[in-house]
Amino acid sequence: MMKRISLITFLLTLLSLTSFGQKYPKDWENPRMIERNKLEAHATLYPFQDTQTALTMDREKSPRYQSLNGIWKFDFVTKAEDATTDFAKKGFDASGWDNIPVPSSWEMKGYGTPIYTNVTYPFPAKPPYILRDNPVGSYIRDFTIPENWKNRDVILHFGGVSSAMYVWVNGQKVGYSQGSRLPAEFDITDYLVPGKNRVAVQVYRWSDGSYLEDQDHWRMSGIHREVYLVAQPKVNIYDLAVRTDLDAAYKDAELQIRPRLKVPDDTDPKGWTFNAQLYDEQGNKVNNGEMSISVNHILHESVPQHDNVPFALLKAHITNPVKWSAENPYLYTLVVTLKDADGNVVDATSTHVGFRKVEWNHGVFKVNGRPVKLYGVNRHDHSEVNGKAITRKEMLEDVLLMKRFNLNAVRTSHYPNDPYFYDMCDKYGIYVLDETDLETHGLTGYFTNNTAWTYAFVDRAVRMVERDKNHPAIIGWSLGNESGVGPNHAAMAGWIRSYDPTRFIHYEGAQGDPTSPDYIPVTSKDYWKKPYDANPTDRQWVDVISRMYPSPSSLEGLARSPWIHRPIVMCEYAHSMGNSTGDLKKYWEVIRSHPNLMGGFIWDWIDQGILEKDKNGKSYWAYGGDFGDKPNDGNFCINGIVAPDRTAKPALWECKHVFQPISVSPVDLKNLDFTVVNRQDFTGLEPYTLKWSLRENGVEVQHGIIATPACAPGENARFHVPVDQAKLKKDAEYVLNLSWDLTKKNLWANAGFEIAWNEFILPGHEVKPAAVVSGKATATENGNHITLSGKNFTVVVDKAKGAISSYKINGKEQFVSSLKPSFWRVPTDNDQAGGNHIFRDMRVWKDAVANMTLQSATIDENQSGVVCTYTLPVDASTLKVHYLVEGDGTLHVSADVMKGENAPDLPRFGFTMEVPGTLTETAYYGKGPWENYWDRKSGAKLALYQTPTSELQYKYARPQENGNRSDVRWFALTGKNGGLMVRAEPKVDFSVWPYTAADLEQAKHIDEVPVRDFYTVHIDYRQLGVGGDDTWSAQAIAHPPYRLSAKSYQYGFTIRPVKSIAQAEKLY
Repeated sequence: MMKRISLITFLLTLLSLTSFGQKYPKDWENPRMIERNKLEAHATLYPFQDTQTALTMDREKSPRYQSLNGIWKFDFVTKAEDATTDFAKKGFDASGWDNIPVPSSWEMKGYGTPIYTNVTYPFPAKPPYILRDNPVGSYIRDFTIPENWKNRDVILHFGGVSSAMYVWVNGQKVGYSQGSRLPAEFDITDYLVPGKNRVAVQVYRWSDGSYLEDQDHWRMSGIHREVYLVAQPKVNIYDLAVRTDLDAAYKDAELQIRPRLKVPDDTDPKGWTFNAQLYDEQGNKVNNGEMSISVNHILHESVPQHDNVPFALLKAHITNPVKWSAENPYLYTLVVTLKDADGNVVDATSTHVGFRKVEWNHGVFKVNGRPVKLYGVNRHDHSEVNGKAITRKEMLEDVLLMKRFNLNAVRTSHYPNDPYFYDMCDKYGIYVLDETDLETHGLTGYFTNNTAWTYAFVDRAVRMVERDKNHPAIIGWSLGNESGVGPNHAAMAGWIRSYDPTRFIHYEGAQGDPTSPDYIPVTSKDYWKKPYDANPTDRQWVDVISRMYPSPSSLEGLARSPWIHRPIVMCEYAHSMGNSTGDLKKYWEVIRSHPNLMGGFIWDWIDQGILEKDKNGKSYWAYGGDFGDKPNDGNFCINGIVAPDRTAKPALWECKHVFQPISVSPVDLKNLDFTVVNRQDFTGLEPYTLKWSLRENGVEVQHGIIATPACAPGENARFHVPVDQAKLKKDAEYVLNLSWDLTKKNLWANAGFEIAWNEFILPGHEVKPAAVVSGKATATENGNHITLSGKNFTVVVDKAKGAISSYKINGKEQFVSSLKPSFWRVPTDNDQAGGNHIFRDMRVWKDAVANMTLQSATIDENQSGVVCTYTLPVDASTLKVHYLVEGDGTLHVSADVMKGENAPDLPRFGFTMEVPGTLTETAYYGKGPWENYWDRKSGAKLALYQTPTSELQYKYARPQENGNRSDVRWFALTGKNGGLMVRAEPKVDFSVWPYTAADLEQAKHIDEVPVRDFYTVHIDYRQLGVGGDDTWSAQAIAHPPYRLSAKSYQYGFTIRPVKSIAQAEKLY
């Protein structure tokens, strides 16, 4: 059976290469030469000697497995023309070569240059040719074959090699492969000798396959995934395909099994059997008796003329199995054996099985009969120290972080991941959209419409599906990314649909069905009037409608479209570059309002920064261009919701809250009656403990636990919170926090881990304004300065600058530099987006304070205040500033800005100053503890926080606006000798940096930002939201509700000295 398939493949390949051999003399510049002697794809399986060992699924316990990971000998040349194959000869002395770890990306080990580019190919595009120097890495590894492997087939497995390679064993050429993100396997049995053997590999950085791998990530090279050997008996289980189906009630299941066996022609399998046994998580047998089928029945299966063969060669009815879902990822283990005529186990292997059914009918995506939303993220393979060669520890860390932050889905953008990642998604519960290693962005649809590339397109799809078909976590197959649309994609879809009808087919590029009455050609001027609404009826060979980066309003339009009858998914949205991911909650208000919206995948998971050190030993994260790489796309690879070191960025906390599976809203807030909505699809609220906490002015004063209300998935329930309201003060602010914590430890978090929370400000309570301390002040005017002085204070107002140039209490200067108005912020990546004309228009505000003109300066009647009015150089806008000093030296600051008729929006409206670096502790009552902004503060709690002042910032890989805290009632910065308290009237935003705005704006990397001996403090009415629908168009700007677009704004605050944070807390 195997030989018959291999012969057909060989003949087709031979015919296709007859005319191409002369036209394309180099294998790595020949689109139809994608392999020589490479074995057919199959599921990830490991051979075991018996059922018991196979049940463990631990390959390290198998005597038929041998890892070749570790140190290899390595030689590197920068040009393919300088590479020779002499090293592959028997007896070659490689003792003078370097050592390199495998797996690794050789650029991360000092060989060649990492290149980051998004769309542009890293070489001049003239397919299939590589028109630039093509570096080559040559590898050697010696290994010893165990004695008990004699008379077995030995398979050499490469998990991933970028981008093309030749393989030799003991001086004999074994084969060739290309395709960077899928395994290549070779049967090396006939090349082996007893004892020590040698494998030699020559890897080309670029090949014609690189034209199909134009993804937005670091271009790196080498053997970047694991290498190992397996020994198989001559008659073996070559492949295993498993499906599950559920009945109409989604209760009972059918387990369906299709093996593929390798049986040599000279072997008579009469009396041999293939057997299967299912086990639960406790190791108990599930089905009654072992399933069995004769090997001859498998080998001589009849293929009908007018129908395909049924999938199942073996099947079993399973009564009410535990269903697999992301919420309850229950895994059974299927052990299959091959027994000879005497009943001896010749071969055994195993795979996990999750009983689940995926459906997408009537425009709704369902799992096990329940509508499911995808709280997803796009994920690239990336390690800050290893590049594309990520470790199992890093893969597990990714999955655990996703679970802990309420994400339930991942798109493997834009290539298949290592099998271990899928294992972890199976185990911990993450839905996976598995994507083909295919992107031709730089030449758009050229390749999909070219028959010379059909073989390569289909092969990449086939190998992905064959390898990953048994993972229950995989819910859909994606045909790649940004590669145009054409017959080659249709061919991929056709093969997948016939082979695996149990999962949906996805391809964002399949937009527009020419047979549809609403079809608008992309070349039409009408198409770009509404590009997100145009052609919603995609090609019929995709099962879901996929879009990138629609605005919430465009998404709403798609959901309401009468033409769309398929589920809709955002394969990319919320571009999280730098300080971003604003108004995520708006997307989810829309998604939760429409059953046909599946959800989406945020772009993307991890900042692809590479950890480097500058000449002074300071660490920073490098991005495109930092290695002299050309072409490059700069920091466009820095757009994750986790940092390169896999720590949570502030945006991830917003995701956790917006995505939380439980939400509470008030029914009667005054009487503390609430409704809980269980957003989960399969789980009640029983696993959670409902805790409540009441904070008075930010400090907890009451708390308790409430009996968890009964609430089925998708339903709601009411409950009451027993706050003792008799103890509440009229003149304090009370915030009620409701938290849902794990009652017991689960696979990915400990007991007590917070899953979801909501908080509410109780009505009928309000903090009174601070009492004014009366006292006498004296005002003197001297040129541009007005001095307000009293018993223990002196305040100097610089009329020309609208600033407090000096603020002394008991003769001690409180500021390092003036307190002055501020309208500008250091631009974020979204602010600097190429198409963001809205922020470009705001640049006129950058120097508005420096260039404003004094209109008047008036001293108060009681000599304790000054009012200054200015004309701003922005369409005749005006600014009025009022400084007032109380008897104890407390400084009142208020400001009014009136924008001119045609003035653009304000980037910010506030004041800034510099204070001594000795103020090392900060406390604040506001949103925290992490950075938050006007349009990204849902995931921050209103409470009293205390932190080292030096830790209030967030270090984005490319320095930009950071560290803001919203809805702040008061904050204080103190040191050993006291400090300053700022009290809002009633709320402000604030940030504190150990550097200036100019320092931040000039720096390109975090190591370039100096640490000053003072802190820059911003006290804002507000600043522009962070935005981030994308980072290249006008949609990069914050949504309209989070812009300073009004014609006028007014706000105020007070500043006063305090001895300690405790005193500041009492003064509020």
